Amino acid sequence: MQNDNLRQTLLELEQARDRYVDFYDLAPVGYLTLNDKGMISEINLTGAAMIGVERHALLNHRFSQFLNPEYRDRLYRHFLHALASDDTQSCELALQRGDNSAINVQLDCICLNKQGQAPLLRVVLTDITERTKSEEAIRKLAFYDTLTQLPNRRLLDDRIEQTMAACRRSGEYAALMFLDLDNFKPLNDHYGHGMGDLLLIEVAQRLLSCVRGIDTVARFGGDEFVVLLRELDTDESVSRAQTALVADKILAALAEPYRLTSHPADQTNITVEHRCTSSIGVVLFQDQVHNCEELIKNADIAMYQAKHDGRNRIHFVAARISR
Repeated sequence: MQNDNLRQTLLELEQARDRYVDFYDLAPVGYLTLNDKGMISEINLTGAAMIGVERHALLNHRFSQFLNPEYRDRLYRHFLHALASDDTQSCELALQRGDNSAINVQLDCICLNKQGQAPLLRVVLTDITERTKSEEAIRKLAFYDTLTQLPNRRLLDDRIEQTMAACRRSGEYAALMFLDLDNFKPLNDHYGHGMGDLLLIEVAQRLLSCVRGIDTVARFGGDEFVVLLRELDTDESVSRAQTALVADKILAALAEPYRLTSHPADQTNITVEHRCTSSIGVVLFQDQVHNCEELIKNADIAMYQAKHDGRNRIHFVAARISR
C-alpha cells in the first residue's frame, strides 16, 4: 500500500514538473537567468525565439552580445544597479536577433542572493516592439508635419527655446529664417492640392540639403517654412555673414525648376514643370531675446518686407529686446 502511494506521489510530482516545464518554456514572455558575469545560465524557449538563436547556443554566452551595440552601455549600468538592489529593476533595450533583425524589449530584473553563492539575476523579457512603434507614431503625429515629415510648430517652439537658452550660456548668435513661397498658389489653383503637396515635399528636401544637422527646418503651415540656425559665431557681423550664405543657398535651391509628377487614380500620370521662388525674413539673435513668439513675429514681418521689396530676396531685421 505504501509503495502504491509513493508511486502515485512520484507520478503526480512528475506530472507537475512537466506542467511547470511547459508553462516555463511556452510562456508568452522570455525568462532567463544571468550569472554575476552577465552570462546566460538558463533561458526558456520563448526567450531563445525572441533572440532568434537556438537555446543551446545561448547558454554560457554574454547576454550583451545579443543587444544592439548602442544599448550595451545601458545594459551594463542596469546590470550593476540590479545586482545591488533588492527591488525589481526595469529598462528598455533593442535586441539584435540572429537574423540581424531587431526587436525592442523590456527587461524586468531581480537579484537572487543566496548565502555562500554568487548572485544571480532573474530576467523577464517582454517584446515591446509594437508598443514602441505605436508610441513613435504618436510622437510623430504630435511633433512632426504629416506631409513633409519636418518638425511642426510645437517642436519648433521647443527647439527655439533650447537655442535661446544655449545662446545665453555661450554668447553665440543664432538666426531664425521665416520663408514663404512666392509662386505657390497658381500651382495649387490650376492642378489641385495634390500637385501642391508634391512641391511642398520637394521644398522640404531642398531646405534640408542647405543646412547642417544641428539646424532645424520646420513647416510652419501652408507654404511657410522656418529655418533655425544655431551655434553661429560670437561676433555679430561674422554670424550675419554665415547666415547670409545659408539664406543665399536656400534662395538658389528653391528657385530651381520643380518637375512634379502626380499619379491620379485610374488616370494618366500628369507631369508639370513649375518655378517657385521664396521670400525670406531673417532675425539674428543672441542673449537679448526671451520670447519665442516675438522672435517668430519679427522674422515674419521681415519676410513680408522681402515680398514688398520684390520677392525672391532676403530681408534682415534686428531682434527686439523682450523681457
